[in-house]
Amino acid sequence: MEPNLREAERALTEKPMLAADAERIRIAHGLISLDQNSPQPQRFADALSALLDGVSVPLEDYDLIAGRSVQRELTDAEEEMFRELLNHPDSPYRTALFASGHCSYDWDMVVTLGLPGMIEQACATRAATDHAGRRLFLSSLIRAYQAIQRYLLRYAEAAQARSMTDLAETLRKAATERPSDFRTALQLCWIITLIDCSYVTPNPTLTVGRLDRILYPLYRADVESGRLTRAQAKDLITDYYCKHNLNMGRGEHQVGDETNSTTFKRVFNFDAPQYLLLGGTDAHGNDGVNELTEIFAECIQPSFKNPVVVFYYTPDCNVRHPELWSLLTEKALKSSSLMIYNDSNIKKTYDSLGLPPSDTWDYHHFGCNWPSPGCHSVWMIGPPYAAHFDAFDSPEEAESTPHGHLRYPGRGWPDLFLSLLRSHRDDEGVTIETLYEELGAAMDRFVAKKTEMGVRDLRIRRRKPWAVAYFTDLFTRAPLERGECFSACAQYHFTLQAFQMFGTLCDCFAVTDALCFREKRLTIGQLLDAVDADFVGYEAVLALCRGVAKYGSDDANSNRHVKRLAEMMADSVRRQGTKYLQSDGFFLVPCIQSDTWHLKIGMTYGATPDGRRAGTPFSQNSRPANGSCTNGLTAMFNSMLSIPADGYLSGALNLDVDPKQFEGETGHRLFAALLAVYLNRGGLHAQVTCVGADELMDAQVNPHLHRDLRVRVTGYSGVFTDISKPLQDDIIQRLK
Repeated sequence: MEPNLREAERALTEKPMLAADAERIRIAHGLISLDQNSPQPQRFADALSALLDGVSVPLEDYDLIAGRSVQRELTDAEEEMFRELLNHPDSPYRTALFASGHCSYDWDMVVTLGLPGMIEQACATRAATDHAGRRLFLSSLIRAYQAIQRYLLRYAEAAQARSMTDLAETLRKAATERPSDFRTALQLCWIITLIDCSYVTPNPTLTVGRLDRILYPLYRADVESGRLTRAQAKDLITDYYCKHNLNMGRGEHQVGDETNSTTFKRVFNFDAPQYLLLGGTDAHGNDGVNELTEIFAECIQPSFKNPVVVFYYTPDCNVRHPELWSLLTEKALKSSSLMIYNDSNIKKTYDSLGLPPSDTWDYHHFGCNWPSPGCHSVWMIGPPYAAHFDAFDSPEEAESTPHGHLRYPGRGWPDLFLSLLRSHRDDEGVTIETLYEELGAAMDRFVAKKTEMGVRDLRIRRRKPWAVAYFTDLFTRAPLERGECFSACAQYHFTLQAFQMFGTLCDCFAVTDALCFREKRLTIGQLLDAVDADFVGYEAVLALCRGVAKYGSDDANSNRHVKRLAEMMADSVRRQGTKYLQSDGFFLVPCIQSDTWHLKIGMTYGATPDGRRAGTPFSQNSRPANGSCTNGLTAMFNSMLSIPADGYLSGALNLDVDPKQFEGETGHRLFAALLAVYLNRGGLHAQVTCVGADELMDAQVNPHLHRDLRVRVTGYSGVFTDISKPLQDDIIQRLK
């Protein structure tokens, strides 16, 4: 094994659990004394400059792409410094370097302009305005670019000192020129990624772009001129992939905690995925697959967690690109960090929401399968960022501006369904139509409220759009052209409407409809009594509930409920979530998504009418509930095709397959054909874990023998032996 591959694998499996970004913590602690009276954009440039001027520039002789952070266990004194930094009100991460994760940069602009071109654009915009706030904002961006240039040049000096002449020249060019060759462009893309993911943003979850398209002209020019071979390009991309795994930690962030995970407090990128996008189409709808797509796919390492490769599947891609499709499905059957999305579905859904194709062809996926229209859009995540802009009219307005990222009503849609069912316990006139109508009305109210909250936050941000600078502003076009923060001046702003525990909700409808209305084997009161008792003493009712065919079995009744609920939810977002699209560029993104909330909420929630027992997981994302796919993989696919192809921008399917089912060349061909049929018929997404349940159970008992096991969690991969037992158990149940 090559030394860079070996180093990356060891970083993922052998790094101390409590390793930390030691240099970042030391320098950031010293920045607590940063002048808090200066404007935030100035503090941003000061803090970034201090970090990049102060960290070391480590290299290894086998580096083809430069850029690493120093991670190790802290000394007792450093641990005390770390704790103080976390809790201090003047920490630079509270006052200067605001998190800017879960986004994508304009990598086209980065590669086209380079650092010198972006500085020129910022200088030109500054010269054209007399507005003091915008001038200060742009001056701060210029200083930040210059800090990145100095960082690259220090790396160049270190490379030259080790007689790594080619790398030194690449680093100098990345600092001082617009990229004119493939290696320089890739190096610049990585150093920007490293800075954000290691020094600036906790949980960065950064989309690193459609690099097969963006870098292809440089690749072709290099190959045609004889400066680069395909094999050399492959070596560079492989090292780029390696670097993505060096600055991670151990464990898992959604269910893990400080007792079993590094956490984002110690290592900003500890479990954050970075998303590399491949395939799809160009702006004119032409096939986007090229030779570089194939090379990026060839370089996927099944043992790596990052980057997560997102392949956009276009109609009949398996026929037009059979070798590429064979390669991708082969990688999928090795449980690689690979997601496959249906390009047609995404575009149809954006069209149904009212966004023009010219603004959405370059859409992105990031986070745990979250979508965005592209690098001209901002996800309004978390507490109102309006607070960063010092733009509230009064303390009362600040106090009354609510959290802008509501995920679900109460404890989820199954909880809402149960509350509706309880309200009709003794109502003889209730029908399944009554429940649909009331659930739809509640959805409309929730979606309308969430939309109004989001646009209120956005309008407050826009009062002083020059008052705050984020790392994102350096690498998106609008801030350079307008002198305003991207979080306020982006073309589109959105937040997510994630319909969580979708499969459980569908099954609750199917069971209630079958037993209480169509077959009349139970009254609503009898069903609720059994649910409230967690089915203890109601074993016959439990058997009835579990005997009803569920989502995933390809039963006609179940599929009917899946289709109706999915269409109702999507229609609610189209009607209520796009009210401000034309006036403010704000809309809600429809997703069938739960991440690991299906575990967290399920652990504390009682039984449900589908036969789920108290304290057990709900269904995850768009996947049917564990144990519901009783008729095989094809039946599960058929059930999922009941979800409208123009309704959702994401809906993660953790596709868990038994390795024995698809062994050898014949098994591989069968799997590739099945997945292609699913996608060609309108399936939205798939990410594959191909490990046997027996092997995973043995890994729980003998973790030291299974450090190479990788499994799909939500939008990223996990080292199975490092993730928490509740999540391990859930993944095992998915495979049974």
